[in-house]
Amino acid sequence: ATRYLNSDRTGHPLMPRPKSRPFGVTVIALLLLVNGLFALAQGSSRLVELYQERAGLTGPDVLEDLSDATEDWTARDWLTVPFTISGIVLAWGMLTLHPRAWLATMALQAIFLASHLYDYFNGEPRTIDLVITLATVFYLNLSDVQLAFRGTTPNTARKSTSP
Repeated sequence: ATRYLNSDRTGHPLMPRPKSRPFGVTVIALLLLVNGLFALAQGSSRLVELYQERAGLTGPDVLEDLSDATEDWTARDWLTVPFTISGIVLAWGMLTLHPRAWLATMALQAIFLASHLYDYFNGEPRTIDLVITLATVFYLNLSDVQLAFRGTTPNTARKSTSP
């Protein structure tokens, strides 16, 4: 069996990656974490508000009371938790330069951007969330960030494009 100098434990060749993580990737991971914290805070406050509206339901079965309090939630309220969890997982994927993290993060930002624009045009602007989403998209589109997830270094990318 041929051994590669740059291979994993099974002998499969590894794709070359930059030796250090680009600064933009770290910024994206931090923005995803901040966005996740904002979403958790908003979801938690919404849940507390709904529960307080139904404060008369405080009986021995708290879970049933909570279920009754959340029956008025919209699809967006229910999707906050999974999107928040996925944002936190993607932050880790970005920090570890997982190959699919870039595409998944861009897709998540597209969903967030659509949601924020919908809110904006319906008179409920969430300016901080919108700015975080736009900053994340900006950093995702930087060339050194894109190259980090392509598995090539900037020098090899230039050499492969020349005739």
